Amino acid sequence: MKAPLAALVAALSLVTVGGAGANGSAYSPGLDGWKGVRAPDGDVRYVTLGTPKSTLVAAIAVRGGHVLRSRALRGFYGVPLVAYDGTTGGLSGDGRTLVVASYGPLPGNSGSTRFVTLRAKTLRPQRLVELRGSWSYDAISPDGSRLYLVEHVSAGQNPRYRVRAYDLAKGRLLPNAVIDRLVSKAIMGGQPATRATTSDGRWAYTLYARAKGKPFVHALDTARRQALCIDLPLPLAQPEQMRLRLRLRADSLAVRLGGERLAAIDTRSFVVRRG
Repeated sequence: MKAPLAALVAALSLVTVGGAGANGSAYSPGLDGWKGVRAPDGDVRYVTLGTPKSTLVAAIAVRGGHVLRSRALRGFYGVPLVAYDGTTGGLSGDGRTLVVASYGPLPGNSGSTRFVTLRAKTLRPQRLVELRGSWSYDAISPDGSRLYLVEHVSAGQNPRYRVRAYDLAKGRLLPNAVIDRLVSKAIMGGQPATRATTSDGRWAYTLYARAKGKPFVHALDTARRQALCIDLPLPLAQPEQMRLRLRLRADSLAVRLGGERLAAIDTRSFVVRRG
Protein backbone atom coordinates (compact mmCIF):
# COMPACT_ATOMS: atom_id res chain seq x y z
CA MET A 1 0.00 0.00 0.00
CA LYS A 2 1.30 3.45 -0.89
CA ALA A 3 2.25 5.76 1.92
CA PRO A 4 2.55 9.55 1.62
CA LEU A 5 5.90 11.26 1.34
CA ALA A 6 5.32 12.62 4.85
CA ALA A 7 5.96 9.11 6.19
CA LEU A 8 9.47 9.25 4.80
CA VAL A 9 9.98 12.72 6.25
CA ALA A 10 8.94 11.41 9.66
CA ALA A 11 11.47 8.61 9.33
CA LEU A 12 14.16 11.10 8.42
CA SER A 13 13.64 12.88 11.73
CA LEU A 14 15.06 9.79 13.42
CA VAL A 15 18.16 9.58 11.29
CA THR A 16 21.44 9.97 13.15
CA VAL A 17 24.33 12.05 11.88
CA GLY A 18 26.50 9.94 9.59
CA GLY A 19 23.71 7.48 8.94
CA ALA A 20 23.28 5.15 6.00
CA GLY A 21 23.97 7.92 3.54
CA ALA A 22 27.60 8.17 4.62
CA ASN A 23 30.66 6.42 3.23
CA GLY A 24 32.57 5.22 6.26
CA SER A 25 34.72 2.44 4.83
CA ALA A 26 38.50 2.57 4.81
CA TYR A 27 38.92 -0.28 2.34
CA SER A 28 35.90 -0.26 -0.03
CA PRO A 29 33.54 2.30 -1.64
CA GLY A 30 31.26 1.87 1.38
CA LEU A 31 27.49 2.24 1.71
CA ASP A 32 24.86 4.66 0.47
CA GLY A 33 21.35 5.17 1.76
CA TRP A 34 20.06 8.39 0.22
CA LYS A 35 20.67 7.65 -3.45
CA GLY A 36 19.78 3.98 -3.07
CA VAL A 37 19.46 1.58 -5.97
CA ARG A 38 16.92 1.69 -8.77
CA ALA A 39 14.85 -1.32 -9.88
CA PRO A 40 15.50 -2.71 -13.38
CA ASP A 41 12.14 -1.36 -14.63
CA GLY A 42 13.07 2.10 -13.33
CA ASP A 43 9.82 2.63 -11.42
CA VAL A 44 11.08 2.05 -7.87
CA ARG A 45 14.12 3.15 -5.90
CA TYR A 46 15.21 1.32 -2.73
CA VAL A 47 16.80 3.43 0.00
CA THR A 48 17.98 2.94 3.58
CA LEU A 49 17.64 5.33 6.50
CA GLY A 50 19.71 4.83 9.64
CA THR A 51 18.08 5.30 13.05
CA PRO A 52 19.80 5.02 16.47
CA LYS A 53 19.22 1.27 16.76
CA SER A 54 17.86 0.12 13.42
CA THR A 55 17.70 0.73 9.68
CA LEU A 56 14.58 1.59 7.75
CA VAL A 57 14.53 0.06 4.26
CA ALA A 58 12.04 1.76 1.96
CA ALA A 59 10.80 1.36 -1.60
CA ILE A 60 10.08 4.77 -3.13
CA ALA A 61 8.13 5.43 -6.31
CA VAL A 62 10.40 7.29 -8.74
CA ARG A 63 7.43 9.31 -9.97
CA GLY A 64 5.65 11.12 -7.18
CA GLY A 65 8.01 10.06 -4.39
CA HIS A 66 5.45 7.93 -2.56
CA VAL A 67 6.68 5.39 0.00
CA LEU A 68 5.37 2.13 -1.44
CA ARG A 69 6.55 -0.08 1.43
CA SER A 70 9.09 -0.05 4.21
CA ARG A 71 10.56 -2.33 6.85
CA ALA A 72 12.79 -1.83 9.88
CA LEU A 73 15.88 -3.99 10.37
CA ARG A 74 17.72 -4.24 13.68
CA GLY A 75 21.23 -2.87 13.32
CA PHE A 76 22.98 -0.60 10.79
CA TYR A 77 22.80 -1.38 7.06
CA GLY A 78 23.07 0.52 3.81
CA VAL A 79 22.75 0.10 0.07
CA PRO A 80 26.19 -1.07 -1.11
CA LEU A 81 28.39 1.10 -3.27
CA VAL A 82 30.30 -0.93 -5.86
CA ALA A 83 32.67 1.76 -7.17
CA TYR A 84 34.12 5.06 -6.05
CA ASP A 85 32.20 6.95 -8.73
CA GLY A 86 29.07 6.43 -6.61
CA THR A 87 27.59 3.48 -8.50
CA THR A 88 25.31 1.48 -6.22
CA GLY A 89 24.28 -2.18 -6.35
CA GLY A 90 22.36 -4.74 -4.37
CA LEU A 91 19.42 -5.59 -6.63
CA SER A 92 19.23 -8.80 -8.68
CA GLY A 93 18.65 -8.61 -12.42
CA ASP A 94 15.14 -10.03 -12.09
CA GLY A 95 14.32 -7.32 -9.55
CA ARG A 96 13.20 -9.80 -6.89
CA THR A 97 16.09 -9.74 -4.40
CA LEU A 98 17.55 -6.75 -2.57
CA VAL A 99 20.80 -6.87 -0.59
CA VAL A 100 21.82 -4.43 2.14
CA ALA A 101 25.15 -4.55 3.94
CA SER A 102 26.90 -3.44 7.12
CA TYR A 103 30.40 -2.09 7.54
CA GLY A 104 33.04 -4.56 8.66
CA PRO A 105 36.29 -4.20 10.60
CA LEU A 106 39.55 -3.12 9.05
CA PRO A 107 41.35 -5.99 7.32
CA GLY A 108 43.30 -7.93 9.92
CA ASN A 109 41.17 -6.75 12.84
CA SER A 110 38.64 -8.88 14.66
CA GLY A 111 34.96 -8.53 13.88
CA SER A 112 32.46 -9.50 11.22
CA THR A 113 30.48 -8.11 8.29
CA ARG A 114 26.74 -8.69 7.81
CA PHE A 115 24.54 -8.81 4.74
CA VAL A 116 20.75 -9.18 4.62
CA THR A 117 18.81 -10.30 1.57
CA LEU A 118 15.21 -9.16 1.30
CA ARG A 119 12.36 -9.98 -1.02
CA ALA A 120 12.04 -6.75 -2.98
CA LYS A 121 8.27 -7.07 -3.43
CA THR A 122 7.59 -7.09 0.32
CA LEU A 123 10.96 -6.13 1.87
CA ARG A 124 10.66 -9.24 3.99
CA PRO A 125 14.11 -10.50 5.10
CA GLN A 126 15.11 -13.81 3.55
CA ARG A 127 18.59 -14.53 4.85
CA LEU A 128 21.16 -13.01 7.19
CA VAL A 129 24.75 -13.60 6.10
CA GLU A 130 27.42 -12.91 8.71
CA LEU A 131 31.08 -13.51 7.89
CA ARG A 132 34.14 -13.02 10.04
CA GLY A 133 36.54 -10.42 8.71
CA SER A 134 36.33 -7.53 6.24
CA TRP A 135 33.88 -8.01 3.38
CA SER A 136 31.88 -5.87 0.97
CA TYR A 137 29.19 -6.49 -1.62
CA ASP A 138 30.28 -7.01 -5.22
CA ALA A 139 27.33 -8.40 -7.19
CA ILE A 140 24.41 -10.83 -7.21
CA SER A 141 23.34 -13.39 -9.81
CA PRO A 142 20.34 -12.45 -12.00
CA ASP A 143 18.04 -14.89 -10.19
CA GLY A 144 19.23 -13.88 -6.73
CA SER A 145 20.56 -17.35 -5.87
CA ARG A 146 24.22 -16.42 -5.51
CA LEU A 147 25.89 -13.49 -3.81
CA TYR A 148 29.34 -12.25 -4.83
CA LEU A 149 31.42 -10.68 -2.10
CA VAL A 150 34.82 -9.01 -1.89
CA GLU A 151 37.00 -10.39 0.89
CA HIS A 152 39.44 -7.63 1.85
CA VAL A 153 42.93 -8.80 2.70
CA SER A 154 44.52 -5.37 3.19
CA ALA A 155 43.65 -1.67 2.98
CA GLY A 156 45.67 1.27 1.68
CA GLN A 157 46.40 2.93 -1.65
CA ASN A 158 46.48 -0.42 -3.47
CA PRO A 159 44.22 -2.66 -1.35
CA ARG A 160 44.39 -6.44 -1.78
CA TYR A 161 41.27 -8.52 -2.09
CA ARG A 162 39.67 -11.65 -3.55
CA VAL A 163 36.17 -12.30 -4.88
CA ARG A 164 34.13 -15.07 -3.25
CA ALA A 165 30.69 -16.52 -3.98
CA TYR A 166 28.00 -17.32 -1.40
CA ASP A 167 25.19 -19.81 -2.07
CA LEU A 168 22.09 -18.14 -0.65
CA ALA A 169 19.89 -21.23 -0.99
CA LYS A 170 22.27 -23.42 1.02
CA GLY A 171 23.52 -20.64 3.27
CA ARG A 172 27.23 -21.27 2.76
CA LEU A 173 30.33 -19.65 1.35
CA LEU A 174 31.51 -21.56 -1.70
CA PRO A 175 35.10 -22.82 -1.69
CA ASN A 176 37.84 -21.07 -3.65
CA ALA A 177 37.92 -17.55 -5.00
CA VAL A 178 36.31 -16.55 -8.30
CA ILE A 179 39.34 -15.99 -10.51
CA ASP A 180 40.42 -15.63 -14.10
CA ARG A 181 41.84 -19.06 -14.90
CA LEU A 182 44.40 -17.54 -17.25
CA VAL A 183 45.73 -15.29 -14.49
CA SER A 184 45.43 -17.91 -11.71
CA LYS A 185 45.88 -15.30 -8.96
CA ALA A 186 43.25 -15.46 -6.24
CA ILE A 187 44.33 -12.20 -4.59
CA MET A 188 44.11 -9.04 -6.68
CA GLY A 189 44.98 -5.40 -6.06
CA GLY A 190 43.40 -2.08 -6.92
CA GLN A 191 40.52 0.27 -6.20
CA PRO A 192 37.14 -0.02 -7.98
CA ALA A 193 36.82 3.24 -9.90
CA THR A 194 33.65 2.63 -11.91
CA ARG A 195 31.14 -0.10 -12.80
CA ALA A 196 28.90 -0.99 -15.74
CA THR A 197 26.34 -3.82 -15.61
CA THR A 198 24.31 -5.48 -18.35
CA SER A 199 20.56 -4.89 -18.23
CA ASP A 200 19.87 -8.49 -17.15
CA GLY A 201 22.38 -8.24 -14.32
CA ARG A 202 24.48 -11.13 -15.60
CA TRP A 203 27.73 -9.30 -16.36
CA ALA A 204 29.33 -6.86 -13.93
CA TYR A 205 32.25 -4.93 -15.42
CA THR A 206 34.38 -3.14 -12.82
CA LEU A 207 37.34 -0.95 -13.73
CA TYR A 208 40.09 -1.08 -11.09
CA ALA A 209 42.73 1.62 -10.69
CA ARG A 210 46.18 0.61 -9.49
CA ALA A 211 48.87 2.60 -7.73
CA LYS A 212 51.51 0.63 -9.62
CA GLY A 213 50.61 -0.52 -13.09
CA LYS A 214 47.87 0.09 -15.59
CA PRO A 215 44.13 -0.19 -14.92
CA PHE A 216 42.17 -3.36 -15.65
CA VAL A 217 38.54 -4.40 -16.02
CA HIS A 218 37.24 -7.28 -13.92
CA ALA A 219 34.48 -8.93 -15.97
CA LEU A 220 32.33 -11.06 -13.66
CA ASP A 221 29.80 -13.51 -15.10
CA THR A 222 27.41 -13.71 -12.16
CA ALA A 223 25.36 -16.50 -13.73
CA ARG A 224 28.27 -18.91 -14.32
CA ARG A 225 30.59 -17.88 -11.46
CA GLN A 226 33.41 -17.03 -13.84
CA ALA A 227 35.64 -13.98 -14.23
CA LEU A 228 38.11 -12.41 -16.62
CA CYS A 229 40.73 -9.76 -15.92
CA ILE A 230 41.22 -7.48 -18.92
CA ASP A 231 44.32 -5.27 -18.85
CA LEU A 232 43.93 -1.84 -20.39
CA PRO A 233 46.88 -0.37 -22.37
CA LEU A 234 46.50 3.02 -20.71
CA PRO A 235 49.67 4.47 -19.11
CA LEU A 236 47.86 6.66 -16.60
CA ALA A 237 48.69 7.57 -13.01
CA GLN A 238 46.25 6.29 -10.39
CA PRO A 239 44.43 9.64 -9.95
CA GLU A 240 43.67 9.68 -13.69
CA GLN A 241 42.67 6.01 -13.60
CA MET A 242 40.11 6.85 -10.91
CA ARG A 243 38.51 9.34 -13.30
CA LEU A 244 37.93 6.73 -16.00
CA ARG A 245 34.33 5.76 -16.74
CA LEU A 246 32.71 2.82 -18.53
CA ARG A 247 29.91 3.01 -21.07
CA LEU A 248 28.21 -0.20 -22.16
CA ARG A 249 26.49 -0.31 -25.53
CA ALA A 250 25.49 -3.43 -27.46
CA ASP A 251 28.64 -5.59 -27.63
CA SER A 252 31.12 -2.86 -26.76
CA LEU A 253 32.38 -1.50 -23.44
CA ALA A 254 33.93 1.93 -23.90
CA VAL A 255 36.56 3.30 -21.51
CA ARG A 256 36.30 7.08 -21.33
CA LEU A 257 38.14 9.92 -19.66
CA GLY A 258 35.97 13.02 -19.70
CA GLY A 259 34.57 13.29 -23.22
CA GLU A 260 37.30 11.19 -24.83
CA ARG A 261 37.12 7.49 -25.54
CA LEU A 262 40.51 5.95 -24.77
CA ALA A 263 39.75 2.29 -25.42
CA ALA A 264 36.94 -0.16 -26.13
CA ILE A 265 36.45 -3.81 -25.16
CA ASP A 266 34.56 -6.23 -27.38
CA THR A 267 32.35 -8.01 -24.82
CA ARG A 268 32.09 -11.12 -27.03
CA SER A 269 35.82 -11.71 -27.61
CA PHE A 270 37.17 -9.45 -24.81
CA VAL A 271 39.67 -7.97 -27.27
CA VAL A 272 40.79 -4.44 -26.35
CA ARG A 273 41.10 -1.73 -28.97
CA ARG A 274 42.74 1.67 -28.36
CA GLY A 275 40.72 4.80 -29.08
